[in-house]
Amino acid sequence: MRERSGLASKVLAEFPRVNLISILAGTLALISVFLPWWGIDGSAYGFSASLNWSLWGRPYIGDPTSSTAVAQATQTMGMFNVFVLGLLFITVAIGFIGSFAKEKAYLATGFAASITTLIVYAAAVSHVITQTCQGSSSCISGPIGSTAASGTVVNWGFQSGFYLAMIGGVLTLFAVIFHQMFLRPDENLVRSITSQRSKFCSDCGHTLQTGAKFCSNCAHAAPIS
Repeated sequence: MRERSGLASKVLAEFPRVNLISILAGTLALISVFLPWWGIDGSAYGFSASLNWSLWGRPYIGDPTSSTAVAQATQTMGMFNVFVLGLLFITVAIGFIGSFAKEKAYLATGFAASITTLIVYAAAVSHVITQTCQGSSSCISGPIGSTAASGTVVNWGFQSGFYLAMIGGVLTLFAVIFHQMFLRPDENLVRSITSQRSKFCSDCGHTLQTGAKFCSNCAHAAPIS
């Protein structure tokens, strides 16, 4: 009976613990890939229109043949999209690996990568807007804002994909804390299990005397310590 109890404790101590918070964070970040990350909405005299940017390919900024600035901005944002997309996939992979790893280093790296991804994308959008507008007072400024004039209302800013990735990054931070507090190996339990292996007979569960080579109850060979 004692042997069964010791075996159950061993399984409990050595069974891989999964960080479900990290899996959820990685899933949200993966879903965000397929959603728009930035967009602009406008309405005037009962009519409305919107333009959204995703991470796939080059975003539509305007007719590339209309000006060199628009062509360059389109190409620049396309390159940034590829870079951000790569960072995001790396973040998701690290998050999933960290869900099963014993050490928290993977999760900490995943959190840093998710924050880096968001910062890079926000900086890219700001740079492309500045590059396109070239200081024009009639153009939007900054990655987030709104303006209204003569019955026309324009709002621009980050969309669901960006904010979903942000939530994933926050969850990754909580996953690091959760891992530190609840998923670390129980050293006392492992030490106790290790000591129990030499205290009881593996055949009948009888208590072994210190230094005994055979069980005094069933003559079974004692485990070698």
